Amino acid sequence: MRVIHIIPSAFEYFDDIRSQAFSLLEELHKLGVENEAVTLQYGQHNRATKKSIQAAAPEAAHNYLGDFDINSVIKSFADFDVVHLHCPFFGAAGKILRWKKLNPDIPLVVTYYRAVRILDLMSLFIRFYNAYYLPKIFKLADAVVEEARPEGAPSGEEVDSLGSIADRTLLMYNNLRV
Repeated sequence: MRVIHIIPSAFEYFDDIRSQAFSLLEELHKLGVENEAVTLQYGQHNRATKKSIQAAAPEAAHNYLGDFDINSVIKSFADFDVVHLHCPFFGAAGKILRWKKLNPDIPLVVTYYRAVRILDLMSLFIRFYNAYYLPKIFKLADAVVEEARPEGAPSGEEVDSLGSIADRTLLMYNNLRV
């Protein structure tokens, strides 16, 4: 099975999510799932963001292909059995919705980690963006996974195995056909 993962990378708002998503990829790789991961291109990343992405994406367990514009990423979806979107994220939601409506037979899995933390004006904008688009994406997704985290738990918690993920996960599915 081939899975493409779209992992958020906008600024520093998603560092913890990026780390958890790449940990999931490593665990799936151990189970024999062929994974490729991309982050969406928002312009040039600063050095700290580039280092954070590379640290979270060790090359040994899976392929991190780098930053791409959404049009390039969507063109590659046909080469995969499953498209996995890690949320919240910023950018391209309208294009992903359009793609899913045109390609109902390719499963879309969405993992929702947490709400966007309000740190500044940009993060407030990203939260509004997700509040508008995520319900639409959840409705079209074949499966939605929410990482259930106790209130107040640290968000950078390390993930050791799929079992530990399963203990904290709620799975809601619409019509997954894998």
